[in-house]
Amino acid sequence: MPGSVTVRGQFQHSGSSSLYAAELVLDSDGQLSVHCHSSGEQLAQAAPADYRFGSVIPGLPVELRLRDGAVFVPDDSRYRWPQLSKGAAMAERLESHKMSILAAIVLSPLLLWWIIVDLMPMLAGAAVPWVPDSVKQQMGRQTFYSLQQTALAPTELPAAEQAMVRYHWQMALQQLQLEQQEYRLHLFKSDFFGANAFALPDGTVVMTDQLVSLLKDNPDAILAVLLHEIGHVEGQHSVRLIAQSLGATLVIGIVFGNPEGVADLLLGSGSVLLQNAFSRDMEREADQFAIAKLTELGKSPQAFADAMSALLAKHSDEADTTSSLLKYLSTHPDTRERIEQATQP
Repeated sequence: MPGSVTVRGQFQHSGSSSLYAAELVLDSDGQLSVHCHSSGEQLAQAAPADYRFGSVIPGLPVELRLRDGAVFVPDDSRYRWPQLSKGAAMAERLESHKMSILAAIVLSPLLLWWIIVDLMPMLAGAAVPWVPDSVKQQMGRQTFYSLQQTALAPTELPAAEQAMVRYHWQMALQQLQLEQQEYRLHLFKSDFFGANAFALPDGTVVMTDQLVSLLKDNPDAILAVLLHEIGHVEGQHSVRLIAQSLGATLVIGIVFGNPEGVADLLLGSGSVLLQNAFSRDMEREADQFAIAKLTELGKSPQAFADAMSALLAKHSDEADTTSSLLKYLSTHPDTRERIEQATQP
């Protein structure tokens, strides 16, 4: 038959355990017929819509399966049906090529790393302006409530020290013309956080008693820390952090087949803020904001360096490497580099 192909193989009826040595004839229009090799009896015939090909796996024959469940398997494991798509054939060649396999083994982790480290932060930054304010407010309230229940206690600072911190806070908001209703300062004692300050997506800024006590003799240093946290809010770093974590979880879930983790992260996004430190780039952005605003307020950028130096000095005096101060420094990397940046002319 012109344009037809004949394939030797084994044929099995649907629901039967018997195998027949058979020949399958496939014409140019895709019509096929199967005959018993020994008797010539016709075992099956089908139109293109009534059969499909199995998966292409290197080293294994590609079966042909009829609509009724009957199966034809070529004797030659290397035989490939002419009707197979180019994509399937290309995939088989790649899977069979040792260099392709090696390249996939080497490049796949690198690609995953690039997606998580570079691509996801870029996409997260682009997506942040589209996040509704209501979502930011909800994330901030959720996280703040969790912290109050687990890690924060009422402040024990003297009234004069509290007033000093709040004076610098209000002065900064007014002179920098920031929307005061969008920012809220809270003072808490925290044995868990120690000397620390942090900002949440809704504009909530928390400073601990321990940090105020450490810097109480240098009010401008306290101002510098407050400006640094305001810089995190202005840069929407908390939202970017959650977006990056969500994107990374999504990628890992797709790659490793566990997308349920995405839903868990969405439901508990506040926990991301507690468990993950800001990136070095985010910290540098907040540092630059604080230094620029200190200058705008007529203060010396040295105040920021003084705050970092005080933290670094206290850490050096601590014998316990698991101290609460170490927690602060671990979330604010490259302290000496940041001091140098603040003292540069």
